[in-house]
Amino acid sequence: MNRVVAVVVTWRRERELERLLASMAQSSVPFQGCVVMDHAGTVPGEISARFPFPIRRVQDLSNPGPGAGWANGARIAREVFGETDLLYLDDDVVLPPDALEILLREKHGASAICPLLENDRGELWGFPEPVSKIDRRKIRQARTPADALALLGPGPHPFCWATGACLLVDAAAAGARHRKDFWMLGEDLEFSMRLAGAGRGVFTCRVAIPHLPPEQTDREAARKSDYRKFCSLLQNLSYLAFHSPHSRHLWWYLPGNFRRFFRTHGWGFSCLRDAATCLLQGALFGHPAGTASGAALRERMARRELRR
Repeated sequence: MNRVVAVVVTWRRERELERLLASMAQSSVPFQGCVVMDHAGTVPGEISARFPFPIRRVQDLSNPGPGAGWANGARIAREVFGETDLLYLDDDVVLPPDALEILLREKHGASAICPLLENDRGELWGFPEPVSKIDRRKIRQARTPADALALLGPGPHPFCWATGACLLVDAAAAGARHRKDFWMLGEDLEFSMRLAGAGRGVFTCRVAIPHLPPEQTDREAARKSDYRKFCSLLQNLSYLAFHSPHSRHLWWYLPGNFRRFFRTHGWGFSCLRDAATCLLQGALFGHPAGTASGAALRERMARRELRR
């Protein structure tokens, strides 16, 4: 019998968190428990009493980022619940009732397994990177999870890397920890690369998980937040492409991500300077975005925003 504990990192998303926990309560395979790393210091209230599994909610006002949150949450989960499988979750996903059952059934001895991700319109929102070159071409033709199932078959299919929105890690590999020096974006890729390199990381097309982030109403605040996160992603990807032994062909994706950054935020001097900093710090000096160099870049952004 599989014992599974969920590990969730949240920041100012109480409504999304409760939606996730409510979906977990309907799971056909009961959860052993859940560890919630709350980086906003939200007052917990009586949230634990409303769900049929124990919830350990831990506040960390330092807001160290998702990687540190998942690493700390995994440590606490093993201390409180013992040796179990761990299901790492974003706070803005929703688990269908049979999702955990399918992941456990399809794992077939792999170290980690993940589903496909879909948006609120049922379109394919995200997918792992298949090891097979043929499957990489096929999955990029898919518009919906049903398309991916028809093109690739159910699987399980080996992956090179996967996002952290929903990733089930078995008890034998649950001692692996997310790195804490990425700040935001990329820590899930690095973690999944290590799992895929050390054992077997797979994904299944039999289930798709809705990924439903809240709509941003303040456009200017959303633009600034997206800019900071994008720079973090560029620095982390630059680091991974040139310094990770498990990065496979990730460096092929760098030009496209930098091009997308400029198309989104423009070709002004500040954008060019920040992008160059991300590339140099990540690729040349080997510094992820959670190190002092990334913090210095974000401080520079903050000073620039104050002058406007």
